[in-house]
Amino acid sequence: MKEYQMTGSEKADGYSVDALIGLSRKEKKIAFELLLKELPWSAKWLFILDAQKAASVAREIEKEMRNKDGEDAYILQQQLVKYTGDLVYQQHMIEDYAKYRDKVRPLVIDAIDQTPTNQAKIDFFKHVLLIEVNSNAVTRAARHLLDTINFPRSTHSDEAN
Repeated sequence: MKEYQMTGSEKADGYSVDALIGLSRKEKKIAFELLLKELPWSAKWLFILDAQKAASVAREIEKEMRNKDGEDAYILQQQLVKYTGDLVYQQHMIEDYAKYRDKVRPLVIDAIDQTPTNQAKIDFFKHVLLIEVNSNAVTRAARHLLDTINFPRSTHSDEAN
């Protein structure tokens, strides 16, 4: 409850996994209900409490968020990919990318980078490099693309190239 009631930068730091471990069934249920109110920011912790229930809830809320403005849907989508392995949510992040405001786009790129590597992810990073005007997004896409394709960067010469 102490972490739930925090504000400002302390709240932005998120929850401690230790605070969720060892809770009774009743306490987990209460914590789950409280964390639902903070979605999508609390998705990670919902999955830690009850992955199956969190996946079900997150799928429904993800649909609603995409149908509204989708502004923070990428947060849920990233956690759905991580905990369910369902790459349809990676595809949703890619499809919705153009809808995001400029300041959010680099965060979406980072979220996509945290999903499994496949051709869709590589093609997305290339697409961003070709069409994006947001310099922060381009920089992140370039860095993630190079990491994804294992571009050599182990020596100073490699890094310079």
